[in-house]
Order: sequence, then C-alpha cells, then structure tokens
Amino acid sequence: MAAASETTNMDIEQHNRICKACIDRKFGSENVIPCPMPHDDIDEDELAEEPCQETGLHRNQVVPDSASLRVLLREKCFCHHKVYGCSDTPMWKKLKDHVQICQFTPVYCTNAGCPEKFAKEALNRHLEQCLFMVVPCNYCGERFKRNQLEDHYGECENADTQCSICSLELGKRRQLVVHQRIHVPCITVAGKCYFYDYCKFEAATVPILKQHIEKDKDNHLECLAVQMHEIQQMTAKTKDLSTMGIKKVVNNKVKPLEKVVAEVAMTVKKLGDKQEASETNGDHLVNAMRTVAHSSQQIEQINGKVGVIERQIRDSGLDRVTVIESHSQSIRRINEQQNEMEKRMKGQEFASYDGVLIWRISDYKRKKSDAIRGRQMSIYSYPFYSSRYGYKMCARAYLNGDGLGRGKCLSLFFVLMRGEYDELLTFPFKQRVTFTLLCPSNSELNKHETFVPDQDSSSFRKPLTDMNIASGCPQFALHSEVESSNFLVSDSIYLRVKVEPGGDIIP
Repeated sequence: MAAASETTNMDIEQHNRICKACIDRKFGSENVIPCPMPHDDIDEDELAEEPCQETGLHRNQVVPDSASLRVLLREKCFCHHKVYGCSDTPMWKKLKDHVQICQFTPVYCTNAGCPEKFAKEALNRHLEQCLFMVVPCNYCGERFKRNQLEDHYGECENADTQCSICSLELGKRRQLVVHQRIHVPCITVAGKCYFYDYCKFEAATVPILKQHIEKDKDNHLECLAVQMHEIQQMTAKTKDLSTMGIKKVVNNKVKPLEKVVAEVAMTVKKLGDKQEASETNGDHLVNAMRTVAHSSQQIEQINGKVGVIERQIRDSGLDRVTVIESHSQSIRRINEQQNEMEKRMKGQEFASYDGVLIWRISDYKRKKSDAIRGRQMSIYSYPFYSSRYGYKMCARAYLNGDGLGRGKCLSLFFVLMRGEYDELLTFPFKQRVTFTLLCPSNSELNKHETFVPDQDSSSFRKPLTDMNIASGCPQFALHSEVESSNFLVSDSIYLRVKVEPGGDIIP
C-alpha cells in the first residue's frame, strides 16, 4: 500500500509504502490517525511543524500500490516452516503452493499421550522411538506402550531367563530378578540389599552395594537359615490349621447323621401316637430311642472336633487362606534363593584359570531362532581367567550374526571384564586371542581365527564398568559350516577361546 501526504506550498506528493495488515491495525475503527511513518531524521520542533502531524493521515489517502506488489510477489522469501528445518526460499507469490506440499509442515505425534511436535518428514523416525508407541512384547505378544515395556519384561513369564551380563540360564524370569540382585558381578542398580529385612543395609552407589553383598555372605546365609527355620515352623503350623479338607469331610458326615436324627424323630412321633395300640410298638419305641441317643452322641463328638479346629484357627490369629498363601510365597522365595546359590556354584564350577575357555552352546536351533526373531540377539559365556589372579574375560556370540555377518555368519567376540585384580595388571590388554570352532569327531577340521588387540581401542583398556565393548570376528564362520554335521552335534556346538599367556602381574 502507498500512503501519500501533501507538502507545504508544493503540488508534489511524497509517497511511503507500508504493509496493508499493519496500517489496517493502525486505523482500527478510526478514519484519521497520526502519521505512522518514522521521522528519525528530524528533531521534535521541526516535526511539530510537519503538515502530516497537523492533519494526520486519512484512510482514503492509503491506496494500493500495484507496481510495488508485482515486485514484491517476485521476491524470494522464507518458508513458514523454516524453524522445523525447511531451507527453501520460494517466490512470495508461490509461497502458499509451497506450504501445501512442504515436507517440514509441523505435525503432532499420532500416538495418544505424546506431546511432541515436529516436521512431517521426521514423523516416521520419531515413531520408531516414541515412548508412547504401542508395540508388542517380544516374548508373549501382548501389546504395551514402549515406556511400559521395560516394566512388563520384569513380570513377563515368557521373557528371557538368561542373564545378559554373565549369560547364566535361569528357570524363571523372577529367578533372574533375584540373581541380578545378589550375584555381585551382575548387580547394576544401587539401593536396598536383597536381604534388607535382616541386615537393614542400603547403598547409594553400586560399588558400595557390591562390597556389602561380597563381605556379608556369612550373615546373608544365616538370614537364609533363619528364614528356612521360620518356614518350617509355618509349614507345621499350616498343617495343623489347614482344616478346609477336614471340615468338608466332617460336614459330609454330620449332614447324613442329622438326616437320620430327623427320620428317627419322625418315627418316634408316629410310635408315640400308637403307643397304646400294641405292646410290640413299645419295643419299636425302645429301639428308636436307642438309635436317637447313639446318633446324638456321634453328632456331639464330631461337632466338638470341629469346634476345637476352629478355635485353633482363631487363636492363631491367621486366616486359613492367608496362612497357605504366605506359606507358598515363602517357600517360593526360598526356592528362588536356593536356585540362585546353585547357579552361582555352577558358574564357579565352569570357571577356568588357564586362559582357555571351552564353551558348549546347547539348544542351538532354538537360540538361533530367538536371535533371528530379535528375542535375544547375543549370548555370553561363563567368565574365565588368564590365571588365578589374572584378567577376567568372557566370550559373546551372535548366532544369527552381527554387523557384516548378520544373517549369514556366526559372529564371535572377546569381552574384557572388570576383575578383582585389575590394579595389578597391565593395560591396555595385549595378549593374542584365538577363536576355534571345534569339530568333536576330527580335530583336523577345527576352524581357527586369531586376532591381536588394537591398543587404541577402548575394548582393551582397563574396564571401568562390568565389561568393555566386545571385539572380535563378525564373520567368524558361515552358518552352512556351523550347522554341518561336522560341528553341530546333538543340537550343540563347541567353541574354544584361547588367550596367549602374559601381562598378568606387574613386575
């Protein structure tokens, strides 16, 4: 729009350009407003003498400037969605068309509850990791929001039962939870000791909690012994109080007796009515009365036993169902702890201290199927050691391959773990590592692969966490080789990892 104002003693009009939307806001409902144009180049006294300040600007003095509009429509401008990543600069006259097809048009996430807003072209990337996306559980197929999935895995009965840290196989998911709270190398979360009810210990950091678990083994075993004794007592008490079956039997006996009593009473009444009819009837009456007396004694004895049982339940202060449930929970907890102790002993049994690991991967077909479906991509071996006080290590296998070997190879990696004697060892780790796929029937067919650690890789520096990043051979052996009759025997394969001696103790 062009705004014109007359100059003093001259027939020349001075034109200024202003945005239509802006000038409409200036006028509002008025027809005359003070001149809206800037006057920074003159002082206040001169400004007061300007005609535009005396007469103001009339609405009819503002007219469209078609020539300027044509020029402006050819000018390039930024897209409205520049803040969301659009770098296009279309001509102003084509801006609306561009906005309609712009890939950076902002949209909200389509998942209920997600507040995120982003460019349209980023929607698919966002959905791949959106915490509010409903996804199926990899183990049971039930669907949950992604931010609820981790909690579900802790309860899912079909979830993995192999520890991701030490590769220990456990029978049930809840046993894995117990394992990762009391097995020192696998503890990753600080907080209350698993035996907190007895030792009242709580740690703010994982190292302190591990130290407590390691040092207080005797106290914790004593806690288990005390708990076992309590459960034995509860078991005995439960046997005395578990009267649900007994009471059912008693009731089954009482009801027929009550029926007999009722029938006898009816007989007595009938015989009483006919007492004078015959002396023989008097004999029937005597026999009936004897039957009534005997039945009544039996009922009183049974009811007395029922009363004793019910008093025992009341005196114990425990409801029968509560006692049985409590007993079952306690037994289950003790079994889990016992299984965990057995697993730990088994881990010690398989540990070697000569730098050589022999790893039997059983149930190969199922585990590879789990890897293909994404349930469990990799598995870990038991830890082994270069010497009694040497490096702590383990192996990691991707049965369906990893990286360049995905889908076609067995990938095998070496993992350096944090050990108790790391302060006495030299780092970075330099020992040569040899992987071998063993042929049980003919050692000449064994497949070998050797590598020398890269001294610049973080995989071989002194571990600061439970284990370093794995390093090794993503294309160790083709699936066709691994699954041939030479190597796959009774649904199991055998791997050997050998570490060259040296570097154990600082001179």
